[in-house]
Amino acid sequence: MGAQLSADGVTALRRLAQVSLLFAVASLLATAAALMLLPYAASSGQGIVVGVGLLVGASAFAFGVMISLRKPRARRLGFLVVAMAFVAALLFGLLAVAVPESAAAFVGWTLVLLAYAAFAAHRLVRWPAAVRDEPKAELGIFISYRRDDSRETVGRIHDHLCEGFDEQRIFLDVDRQAAGEDYRVVIGRALQQADVVLVVIGMRWLTIADPGGRRRLDDADDMVRIEIETALARRLRVIPVLVQGAAMPGEEALPPSLRALSFLTALPVRPDPDFRPDMERLEAALLGEEPAGADEEAAMPGTA
Repeated sequence: MGAQLSADGVTALRRLAQVSLLFAVASLLATAAALMLLPYAASSGQGIVVGVGLLVGASAFAFGVMISLRKPRARRLGFLVVAMAFVAALLFGLLAVAVPESAAAFVGWTLVLLAYAAFAAHRLVRWPAAVRDEPKAELGIFISYRRDDSRETVGRIHDHLCEGFDEQRIFLDVDRQAAGEDYRVVIGRALQQADVVLVVIGMRWLTIADPGGRRRLDDADDMVRIEIETALARRLRVIPVLVQGAAMPGEEALPPSLRALSFLTALPVRPDPDFRPDMERLEAALLGEEPAGADEEAAMPGTA
C-alpha cells in the first residue's frame, strides 16, 4: 500500500488545527485589547495594529480549517502564518517599549505569538509524509495488467498513484465496472479518457495460456491484447512497467500488432526497499519530468 497517515500523524495534525483556530480567536481579541491600550495613538499606528492583528488571525483561521479538511497547500500557508506571527510579535514587542504603562499586556501577547510560531513551525517541519501539500495531478491513467500475473503488485501501484493523482481518473479493472456490456466497448471508452497507459509486465505476462494451452497474447480477443492494441492505434503514450524482475519482451515474442511495445522505454517497479523510489521515478515520467514510453529504435529491445 502507499504511505498511510499514522494515528500519531492524525493526532498531531488535529492538535495543530485546534491550536491554530484558538490562536485565530485570541489574535482578534488581542488586537481589540491593543487598541484599547492605545487610545491616543495616531490613526496610522492603530491601523497597523488592526491590519497585522486581522491578517494574523484570518490566516491562522484559514490554516486551521485547511488542516482539518486536509486541503492542498495547507503547509505552505502554515509557514506564512508562522512568519506573520513572528512579525506581529516584533510589533507588540516594540509597543511594550513605546507604551511602558501597558508593557505587561504587550509582553504577554508577544510571548503568546512566539509560542504559537514555535509550536506551528515545529509541526510544519515534522509534517507527516503521507499528507501531500500539492493538489493531485489531473491525468488520465489506464493500467493494463494480467490478474494471474501481477494482481498484488498492481494493487500497490494503484494505491500509490492515488496519493498523487486524481483517483477518479485512474482506470483499473474497467471490465468489472460495467456488467453486461461488451468489454471491448468498455475498454475503448476508458481509453478515450486516458492520457497515458501503463502496461504492467510480470514474469508470466508473456506466457500465460488459456485452458487449451494457447498463449493468451495470441488470442485476438484477449482483453490485455485489445487494451494495448487500442492504445497503440490511438497513439496514446504507453509506458511498460516491469515488475517481479521481469524483462522487456523482445519484438519476436509479441504478436505483430503489439511489436511496437518492445521498442518503448520501460521502467522497473521493484519490491521494498526500492518500491517508493521506483514509484517516484514512474510518477515523474507520468508528469513528463523523466523520459519513459518513448520509442527507442536505437536501443536494443528489452532494455529499460
